[in-house]
Amino acid sequence: MNQILAYPICRLCLVATLAFAVRGETINAEKAQQESARMFAAVLLIRGTAVGGNIGAYGVYVRNTGDSNWTKITRSNVISFGLGLFKQGTTRRHYLAAGNGLHRSTDAGQTWRVLTCWTTEEILCVVPDPVDSAMIYVATPFGVFKTTDDGITWDRKMTGFKKWFIQRIIMDKRDRHTLYAASEDDIYMTTNGGAQWSPMRVGAAEPLALLQHPTKPNRLLAGFEENGLRYSPDHGTTWIAAKGLSGSTIYTISASADGTDLYAAGWKTGLWRSEDGGLVWNHVWSNPAFDAIYSIFVDPTDGQHVFVGSVGGGVYESHDRGKTWRSAGLVGGQIKQIELYP
Repeated sequence: MNQILAYPICRLCLVATLAFAVRGETINAEKAQQESARMFAAVLLIRGTAVGGNIGAYGVYVRNTGDSNWTKITRSNVISFGLGLFKQGTTRRHYLAAGNGLHRSTDAGQTWRVLTCWTTEEILCVVPDPVDSAMIYVATPFGVFKTTDDGITWDRKMTGFKKWFIQRIIMDKRDRHTLYAASEDDIYMTTNGGAQWSPMRVGAAEPLALLQHPTKPNRLLAGFEENGLRYSPDHGTTWIAAKGLSGSTIYTISASADGTDLYAAGWKTGLWRSEDGGLVWNHVWSNPAFDAIYSIFVDPTDGQHVFVGSVGGGVYESHDRGKTWRSAGLVGGQIKQIELYP
């Protein structure tokens, strides 16, 4: 199939993703207030030099709300696959899942420390524990790994899996010891911090995107390679093929803070929205300038304010739930992730 590979193994990449950090480990209230209006983008360059963002190399880009000018804030180029944030009080730790290991910054991204030193160093996704700063989970092409001592040692947590390649991990909103992992053959769940995993028997292979509903946590959604989107209303006991996205490749699923609107997108799908919690989906918008959408971000303070990160078209922004759109910079970049960090 002529499409972008869903599995981002860095040895096959000709270019690399951007990743970002905000401030240092401890910030004061004044700086925290200043940061509240800043957008961050993780971008993979796919052609030449991007415009609207002054991109000359891969790294991390930031902009103020309402501004289309992005500024690179990283000093070095690191092949980057994902990001994570530990936030507790005024403490911030920023994690970067990269092609050469897991990086952590405690000084606003000015310096990074690599927390892994494995023979295979590709980290595809990072999930910091929200309570214990020393506990971190990562997804890799060779399984799930966990540290409980701030990266000094790592344990491989694969009991119950049939396949090794783990694309993504998310943590349950109600219980930090319950996690979901997207493996090659199924979605797996653990309720004991990774000690034992069980297949959820979704009925489709190669999951790429996972979402837990923000206000109804028993609802789970998963996007697949050429298998559309599936929806579970009962915490994974049953799975239903969503209506409207059959046969599509779904890279990303996102939701408004109140759960009223769910969004999904992928390879040649355009942007789709569900207003019933994930069962029925309707097409919202497409742009012939690019083939794929890799990231969606909904402003948590304004559900009308939606961002999409495309492949080659940069960032697009809507203030009316997708009725109208404007280019928001970073044209030429593959936008892997968009966030608003406090």
